Amino acid sequence: MKTHHTFSLFTLSLLITILSKICRGADFRYEACAPQNCSGGGPNISFPFFLPSQQSYCGYPGFAIDCSTNGFPLLRLSENEYIIEDIFYENRSLHVFNAAALLPSSIGSCSRRLIGNATLPDGRFDYSGGEDFGLFFGCKNVSEELRRYGIVNCNVSRERSDEIDLAMFAGNEDWGRAIGTCEERVVARAELSGDEREDEVVDVAAVLRRGFVMNWTASDCSDCRESGGRCGFNESSFHFRCFCPDRPHSRSCKPGEILSLDFFPFLVSSVYAFLVLEFFD
Repeated sequence: MKTHHTFSLFTLSLLITILSKICRGADFRYEACAPQNCSGGGPNISFPFFLPSQQSYCGYPGFAIDCSTNGFPLLRLSENEYIIEDIFYENRSLHVFNAAALLPSSIGSCSRRLIGNATLPDGRFDYSGGEDFGLFFGCKNVSEELRRYGIVNCNVSRERSDEIDLAMFAGNEDWGRAIGTCEERVVARAELSGDEREDEVVDVAAVLRRGFVMNWTASDCSDCRESGGRCGFNESSFHFRCFCPDRPHSRSCKPGEILSLDFFPFLVSSVYAFLVLEFFD
């Protein structure tokens, strides 16, 4: 009988220890870095990206994302603002389009102030899709060959009738002629639809709205994510961290560290049953 009670007390103490670990809650960094999104929806935002509502240690330096006024995730790169349509964490890529495409043409796709050259920061992002798409502003003495590339919805209300704006994809045989005719050129980025390189562009906003795909370069999160952790970064030591329910780790959560809360009711009922049996024993 004594051995029985000794074993029973040991079992009870083990159950209480496990329960105390669960009740204590997860590490605050693990909880802080749960995936989030903007009010307008869109993809979940997690490492290497992070939102203003999150701590900076939830993301990688240079990967901050804002939420636009209409609730879409917004990535600011160089001279442009891009709406993020989708993020593919498995192959480290994302699909974006220029935010100017959502504005009325008179202040969006027709404005040289809101669309900048699609240059990417060194080391963080690179193109994996899309083509250079040229917008040519202040074009004078335009030949008939070039006039067919005129941006119709940008030229209708123009005050100066001797100037027009042009649009075409890079590689067009008239690209060089447009450079020599126009005051300013902006090279944006967009997917090429079929064999349209030599065609006139009817709707600039619609072309920009197609967007393009970029790859990113940051610390590899796969081991941590697959082990049930949430990726983060220590800006002081400039090292990747894997935030686990118990504490941060260097690469991944170790087996047995993830205790599912779904198991909590089972443990409670087990302890209850144990006490009942002991009481009536």
